[in-house]
Amino acid sequence: MWKKRALCLVLILCAVLLSACQEQKTYPTSRDQAQSQGTASQQVASAGTTLADAAGQQDVFNPPAQNEPVNYDDGSYDPASEEGGQEEILIDSQTQVLPTIFMVSEYAGATPVAIDPIDKPTPTPLPKITFTYSAYTASALHLTFEGPAGWTVDDSAADTYILTNPDPSMDYAAQVVIRAVPVNKQYSQNELIKEVRGSLETLRSDFKSFDPSNTASRSFIDGNGVYAAYKGTLKNDVQVAGRIMINCVNKTLYILHCSYPRGLADTFADGVYNKVRNTMKLN
Repeated sequence: MWKKRALCLVLILCAVLLSACQEQKTYPTSRDQAQSQGTASQQVASAGTTLADAAGQQDVFNPPAQNEPVNYDDGSYDPASEEGGQEEILIDSQTQVLPTIFMVSEYAGATPVAIDPIDKPTPTPLPKITFTYSAYTASALHLTFEGPAGWTVDDSAADTYILTNPDPSMDYAAQVVIRAVPVNKQYSQNELIKEVRGSLETLRSDFKSFDPSNTASRSFIDGNGVYAAYKGTLKNDVQVAGRIMINCVNKTLYILHCSYPRGLADTFADGVYNKVRNTMKLN
């Protein structure tokens, strides 16, 4: 009886030991680990990454959030941040015009350039005029000067000498008017300024709109005179410009007034006016 019980216990113990041996886990050897690492290396290399690159990353397949590349497609990226500059658009809110765009780029090392997108009409240029000059003598005024050749002379007044452009194609006949007015003293610069301003005010009555300049000083007949420019529209809607120059020499006011079509102001001011002023002398 006891022998049977002992045999049963031995059989049960053998069954328990056999079951434990079957459930025991196995661990890879160093050889198995080397083979496993070689397989992983081949997988990384096939993806275009070397083993050294893979070893330098914390996680090849799941990089940390701070290392993720910028998303160029979500609208939050500003490409101008790479160039160190941006476009600045200046808009005139007072007028209905297209804005002027200033392209600024420190990256390109360029100076800001204004780009006007408006195709503005080019004004029709007036025909350029060249003058031939000849000598004139205003005997009653004791003056000589050079003026445009062929202009009409009017010396009917004792104190006035007038040259008029006879060209009928002009909408306004340019004139050179010279006057000599005796006074009882030698005028100062301040008094000459008053004379010029007074002459401008006298002219104003002939204009529908009149815009005179400030006065300035310049050489004219043996000294420094005072002059001013003006522009305006006559009552007949003709646009005119001109200059008035006055100097006092030996108690005589010498007044030079040149008037001409406003569209040819530069031509007449730089040409006729300056020629007459620079060549005028007492005889």
